[in-house]
Amino acid sequence: MNKSRFLTLSFLLAISGFGSAYAQAPALAAGTYKLAIGSKAPCDLSITAAGGITQASDCATGTNLTKWAPTGSGYQLISASGETYAILKPHGETLEGVTFADQHKLVLSH
Repeated sequence: MNKSRFLTLSFLLAISGFGSAYAQAPALAAGTYKLAIGSKAPCDLSITAAGGITQASDCATGTNLTKWAPTGSGYQLISASGETYAILKPHGETLEGVTFADQHKLVLSH
């Protein structure tokens, strides 16, 4: 009897913990943002509410970023070829992550 109560309680606690692990990221508002990659100088990105990205000509991303999409807990930056460039997650007032290709740190700030 005690074992079944323990297992039931453990199961319920485990399920309730998953809700906080998959919390939704805050909305990404349309506007101009600064994207810093590694130790390079930040560059401007214009982000639309519909999911579009326009890079400044001095952006040294190494790829042409054209879209963003929400994920469970952050945002995905997508290249023109449809490949995921990076996943960004909220970190205070910024969004941070790493590039998939070379693991450089990315910081997106408003």
